[in-house]
Amino acid sequence: MTKHIGDSPGLSAAIRGVGKATLSQYGMHITDTTGPPMDQERPAGKHPPRRLSDMKKAPGSCGIFSTTALLLVFWTTGAAGTGESVNPWSEVKEPLPGPVQIIGGYTGGCIRGAVSLGADEGRFQLMRKSRRRYFAHPAMRRFIKRLAGEVEEKAYGSLLVGDLSQARGGPTTTGHASHQVGLDGDFWFWLDSAAGERRLTREEEEKLGALSMLNQKRTATEPKRFRNKHIKLLKYATAQPEVERIFVNPLIKKALCERTGQAPWLAKIRPWRGHHYHFHVRLGCPEGQADCKPQDPPKEEHGCGADLAWWFSKEAAEQARKNREESRKLTPPQRLDRKLARVPNECQALLP
Repeated sequence: MTKHIGDSPGLSAAIRGVGKATLSQYGMHITDTTGPPMDQERPAGKHPPRRLSDMKKAPGSCGIFSTTALLLVFWTTGAAGTGESVNPWSEVKEPLPGPVQIIGGYTGGCIRGAVSLGADEGRFQLMRKSRRRYFAHPAMRRFIKRLAGEVEEKAYGSLLVGDLSQARGGPTTTGHASHQVGLDGDFWFWLDSAAGERRLTREEEEKLGALSMLNQKRTATEPKRFRNKHIKLLKYATAQPEVERIFVNPLIKKALCERTGQAPWLAKIRPWRGHHYHFHVRLGCPEGQADCKPQDPPKEEHGCGADLAWWFSKEAAEQARKNREESRKLTPPQRLDRKLARVPNECQALLP
């Protein structure tokens, strides 16, 4: 998940070269996020998973509990004395060469033979490069090139690409539950950035805040920001056969239902909390990837009925509150433990 201003202590004060006036001009706000994002669709008729361990049977999970993975996380108590947890998947800087192979599922897996998007910049720009989350399955690279081409051809602006996957996949230390096998990608809704006129500076790539598509009260989309070109771009993305689903904020899904007359292509647009700064594209398991654990495909209907209404219910609000409370009880190493425990044992062969 793309990190926004306010997600880390002190980050909002580090926007040198961008300026608060620029942020205000585009309606950006400092945000406060709590709890690890799940990036996992709520199964129809069920509550969202309350913790990562509850997601073992959720769509897209590989259902494999790796005791070996639990041994890979530890507290650093050496000279640095930082008290931070070490994630072996984030330590690996380059992909493992060889034939492309996905092992596991979206929320617990790894990838051999991932490709870097760093050399493909031109029609799009990568954000937060320092995270080194710009690796993907070749199918995702091809999709990004087409999506960026559509943005350029239709003069929508410039495509800003957020997190993809790490060099060999696996769980990220912070943020995502998914993005582990090279088939997930975050794309900023902000199409009218300075990137349409020039290359962003390195500092801007790291510190420029994303633009929310919601109004200040978070009660609806902001019409001046969430425009027809966003709807057309989402429609284009859903038309790509390899795209299985696209996660957006429930309020954005609601606006899409209202503004398109509940169009059939909305079946691939799935509501999930957050996701108002960017949309999250998930590709299906590519052909020939026998070890890739698929997620059940979304229902063919538009999804503008009861499933969407649930997100605005008292039950959903209470569930979100419980999620936040339970998340606060966990230390960062405990959260990472849960992620690492979901990685299949077979993935250990990809680590140095």
